[in-house]
Amino acid sequence: MIYEKLLDNYTELINETLEKYFEGTLADAEDYDPFIYQVYVVIREYVLRPGKRLASCSTLLAYKGYSGEVDEEILNVCVGVEIYRHGILIHDDLVDGDEHRRGGKAFHRLFIEDKDDRFGEGLAVFVGNILFALALQAIMGSGFDRDCIDKIVELFAADFKDVNESQILDLLFEYKEPGYDGWQRMAAKRAAVLFKTTILTGAILGDAPQMDIEILKEASKNIGFSFDIQDDIIGTFASVEQYGRPVGGDILMGKKPLHVVYALEMADKNQIKELRRVFGEKEHLKTDLQKVKRIVKETGALDKAKEKSREHAEKASRLIDETKMEGETKAFFKEFIEYIAESLDWYK
Repeated sequence: MIYEKLLDNYTELINETLEKYFEGTLADAEDYDPFIYQVYVVIREYVLRPGKRLASCSTLLAYKGYSGEVDEEILNVCVGVEIYRHGILIHDDLVDGDEHRRGGKAFHRLFIEDKDDRFGEGLAVFVGNILFALALQAIMGSGFDRDCIDKIVELFAADFKDVNESQILDLLFEYKEPGYDGWQRMAAKRAAVLFKTTILTGAILGDAPQMDIEILKEASKNIGFSFDIQDDIIGTFASVEQYGRPVGGDILMGKKPLHVVYALEMADKNQIKELRRVFGEKEHLKTDLQKVKRIVKETGALDKAKEKSREHAEKASRLIDETKMEGETKAFFKEFIEYIAESLDWYK
């Protein structure tokens, strides 16, 4: 598949650029303070853990789709995209109490051996903030025209605000039933915003026509919705082998992914009572996770969530077709969207 081949090739290229970037940051940190230097050594390890660089590859490929090139300037921007994304992940894992990220410990668990949890958690707050600043610096120093950079910095500032607003609602929904409209408001500033920012960054820097920018805004929003729904389904219904870590974590925290929101709308009185009992007293969630999953399936909520993800995927694919991106880039995004939709059938 073009999607997998390009993702692998450009992930390797972006990793090489990240390695070079961290040589400079490590040198600066070493000149400042020995402990800060150790923090940056761990930041480097954390960011460079194995994984697909989907966010930065989306930026790179959108740029290539309009400019026809992959140059040093866009790779510098991709460094900023990856660092920005990892800053969000550090805060996300901290709030959710996740212990692991991409084959290693979550960042807030990395500095606690000879100290305590408060130190690790406080450090994670500060490092997440540092990564946001580093991301903007990498983008501003990428070598692009200042007017273009100003537009990109505005995008990232807006994205950062939006993502944090979304995280507030996600946290709030652990304590209330959001309903579909509430879930949609929250999700509109989650993956939908990240895909918009990363894809538009590449398109703007690649000098895409304004009509395509408007199309890509809508397409990326639909990609984000489809991806979010699929990701939540994976997190609930995948096996440990498929997921790579314990499943059901979001449900155990009382979060309300779309398939739970639909279950609460579609359930009968007894099922609603049972779901509210389980989510109302979180200590029940560990023992009753299978019961929640069964009700989600029996009500048809899982199928309805899959249908909604596919609906967004189909709309995104049609919109990508309308753009003037060159063939390889267009094929990448269409195959990625197709992968999201097809993978829904793996989880039952």
